[in-house]
Amino acid sequence: MAAKLKRLLRMYALYARMDLRWFTQDTAVCCLVIFSELIANAASISGVFLLSRRFQGVGGLTADEVLFFLGLFTLADGLTFMLFGGFNVSNISRRVGRGQVDHMLIQPVPLWTQLLAEGFMPVSGSSGFLCGLLLTGVSIARLGLSVTPGWLLLLLACLVLRMAIALGASYLVGASAFYKPAACEEISSLVLDIFGTLGKYPLSGLPAWLTGLFLTAVPVGLLAWYPSYILLGKRDAPMALLLPVTVAAALLSAAAYAFQKGLKHYVKFGCNRYRDLGHRS
Repeated sequence: MAAKLKRLLRMYALYARMDLRWFTQDTAVCCLVIFSELIANAASISGVFLLSRRFQGVGGLTADEVLFFLGLFTLADGLTFMLFGGFNVSNISRRVGRGQVDHMLIQPVPLWTQLLAEGFMPVSGSSGFLCGLLLTGVSIARLGLSVTPGWLLLLLACLVLRMAIALGASYLVGASAFYKPAACEEISSLVLDIFGTLGKYPLSGLPAWLTGLFLTAVPVGLLAWYPSYILLGKRDAPMALLLPVTVAAALLSAAAYAFQKGLKHYVKFGCNRYRDLGHRS
């Protein structure tokens, strides 16, 4: 186990050096990408934030609580992108649909280790994480929240569960690309786009059945809205965490089963998207 962890850490260091090298060798373009993504992250949440300022709150949250909710969403989304955004690790259907799993299977490193490490972009992919960190910090100061070690552990748990839910959904639907590579190449991206679009809106005030839908079958409410209620002390933390833990475990289990089954099909039949000469059809 120690040897596997050491190898994983070496791979993280390798991809961090590769990302840093892009910054040092092409600083202008890398900074432009980082700055552009920073603007895009700020713009994506500005609508909800401005509405909350105009009406002194949205969806049962005050304006400062909405800022915390949006900061948490941006922080979790940015952390997910920074850890798994590179080389289409989070958008796994692209890797599968393009027949690139072959490249992974011939590597002298287990598949799970590659998937955990290859997406790491601590420099070029850090804009969303830094933006979320700033917004969350400002909202914590404005709300006067008591930041204790226990609260920070709760925040970390919410971030980990958010990543598990998003990646579990992406890999669950992305496994369909093993069978229909051309048709399903972008299906993971579509699911993540839905999560990113709906996850930044407060769900308070919706009908009970719709709120339940957004907390279970389409768990966009578990990305930031529900965790923000836990972190703000509006729900009892130990009991409230059962819902995201259950949904995350169910998604990861279903994704692991579907992905392993699809991988067996892939090993047997390959990717029918490629012709004999290797060109993508």
